[in-house]
Amino acid sequence: MGGWGDVLLPTSVAVGEEAAAEAGWLVDQPGAYCPLCGSTVAAAAVTLNGCPHCRDRRIAWDNLWRLGAYQKPLSSWIIAMKFQRAWGWGNWMGRQLAAVTPTHERSVVVPVPLHWTRRWRRGYDQAALIADGFATAKGFPLAKLLRRRRRTAAQSALKSREKRRRNVHHAFTMRPVDLTGWTVWLIDDVSTSGSTARVCTHLLRRAGAERVNLAVPAVADPKHADFQHT
Repeated sequence: MGGWGDVLLPTSVAVGEEAAAEAGWLVDQPGAYCPLCGSTVAAAAVTLNGCPHCRDRRIAWDNLWRLGAYQKPLSSWIIAMKFQRAWGWGNWMGRQLAAVTPTHERSVVVPVPLHWTRRWRRGYDQAALIADGFATAKGFPLAKLLRRRRRTAAQSALKSREKRRRNVHHAFTMRPVDLTGWTVWLIDDVSTSGSTARVCTHLLRRAGAERVNLAVPAVADPKHADFQHT
């Protein structure tokens, strides 16, 4: 069993450009996925109303940017970041997202927060690490405006969209702030059904946000079908 040092200190696992090069991994180009929900689709399948995965859904945010689908090796790096103390992936992923996203005036970066009990147990908040790398690379302010007021089950453990929606219902609150005229970059580690980001986006819009852009390292297929239609 590891001691406190294992909990508080990051591991020395290699991260970043070298690991990505060894794996032959490249960041997805925008045309490889839907700019609304982030699902893997051919560019020809995307319309102004979305893609086959989201055309029947109302998307809360304005646009979504990702580095890739939640598949190996990217999924392995995210797991290492979240559960194996490979903190360096967070900053690196944030910088990679910054490189593929546009720059808007009056932008602020807001991470989706962990519940304090998970943050205390883990020793850090992975979305905040990604957001910090993103904000630093962009030169945007980072503001931890959202708070998770109750601990929720992991969204990835819930199999239906309705269960995910109920899981995060009233799970977040927000600091009193006026975001009128601001573009908010909402940062999380993985988007699955979008339920968490949807709740957070509604709070940000109530505070006056002009635009809410969602930026995540990976988008997972909520049906676990690798975005393929059967």
